[in-house]
Order: sequence, then structure tokens, then C-alpha cells
Amino acid sequence: MFARLLRLAAAVIAAVLWIATPYPASADLKEILNAGVVRIGVPVDVPPFGFVDERQQPAGLDIELAKLVARQLGVKLEMQQITGANRIPYLMTNKVDLVISALGATPERARLIAFSSPYAALSIGVFGPGDAKVASAGEIGGLRVSVARGTTQDIELTELAPKATILRFDDDATAAAAYLSGQADLLATANAVAQDLKKKNPGKAFDPKFVIRFSPCHIGLRQDNPNLLRWLDTFVFYERVNGTLDKLSQHWLDAPLPQNFPSM
Repeated sequence: MFARLLRLAAAVIAAVLWIATPYPASADLKEILNAGVVRIGVPVDVPPFGFVDERQQPAGLDIELAKLVARQLGVKLEMQQITGANRIPYLMTNKVDLVISALGATPERARLIAFSSPYAALSIGVFGPGDAKVASAGEIGGLRVSVARGTTQDIELTELAPKATILRFDDDATAAAAYLSGQADLLATANAVAQDLKKKNPGKAFDPKFVIRFSPCHIGLRQDNPNLLRWLDTFVFYERVNGTLDKLSQHWLDAPLPQNFPSM
């Protein structure tokens, strides 16, 4: 009986400590302005959103947008490299203030973080060789699909095809390499990423097999930053109206923003 009471007391104490130990407080708009720096997580493995150029410098749509965010805030930019798997944990543990990393909004993710209005349009789907007769998730069969762990395409494809052989890798570059080397038969990724890979690897087919879903890109932030979220929505609205977001889309994605582009 005494041992049972001890176990019960230990459980209660553990629960109290868990509740009393929240994630580290993140910086809202005022704190960022006072600090004079904004920490933004960006990809360097997802061309054309983020990659390392010939000068060994980060480049891409998300890199340019991060620089624009800092410039409009009037603060210094501190960029941190992230992957599809760790971008939300980096936000939750306050390693970054924002994530700009081709991040798609889902109800599941919205339980953890907040999303700005979308800044770029793309779709995610499955790509492969012309002789792969796959027109839907249900037709994948025994083919192996390469995907970056924790991305929208990973989450959505797993739900659509729970019995499919999905090869998960730590980042988009490794997932693409698996398809390029023949380790995987298909690649699940964003259409813009597939287009970029096709340009750089003309000997490899990246035929679209099926679209998983339309997936606009959003800036991610912690849920406890309402003023920062309001500023980001205003920023996106302003840069869309003045044509900057359309120019970025045409330059990096080879397509303008659609006329019916949604907002949050």
C-alpha cells in the first residue's frame, strides 16, 4: 500500500512538473524589434526555395523572402539551416522566431504552430519515369516512393497510401538523391522542386504521376505571438499588392501567382 502511494505521489509530482515546464517563451514582435534581430529558419536543401549557390552562399525564394522580412522589420537577419523534419521542433523549442521553408498549412500542424497568409503557390505530388503506370495513390503498388521525413508530402501520402513502400529520408536533397540513384522508383515532392531537379538532371525523368494536393507556402511561427502574426499577414498583403511576391514566384518558380490565390 505504501509503495502504491509512493508511485501515485511520484506520478502527481511528474505531472505538475510537466505542466509547470512549458516550452521556452518565444519572441513576439516587440521583443524582436527591441533585440534588433530576427531568427529565421530556412532550407538549403530544397531548390528553388533554398540551396547553396556557386559562391557557397544560401540562395532561393525562401532566402530572399527571409531577407525581405528582416529588412521590412528594420532588424538584423540571423538565418539558421533547417530541414523538413526539424522546422516545427525548432519553432517549438524557440531556436528560431520564424520558419520560411516552403511550409504547408495543415490542421494537424495548426495544433502546434500558427501560419501567416500564403506567400507562394505550389502543388505537391508524385513524380517518376514515363513507364511507371501510376495515376493515383492507390496504384503505387510495389513501387518505392522517396520522400523527405515530416514534410507535407510525407504526411499526406502516408494517409493516402498506408500500405505503400515509402522511403523516408532526413531532408529533401537525400530523398531526391535516392530517386536519382535508383534506390527509389518514385519521388514525392513539390512541383517546383521537381522542375528544378529535371533541369539539373536532364537524363532522369520527372513525369508528374498524380497531384497529392495544392499546397501554398506559409511563414510559420509560435501560436503565442499574435502581434507578430498580424505583422506577417500585413507584410504578405503589402508585398503581394506591390507585386514583389509575384516577381519572386516568376523568378524562382517560373510561374506567376495564380489569380485566385487564397489568403488565410
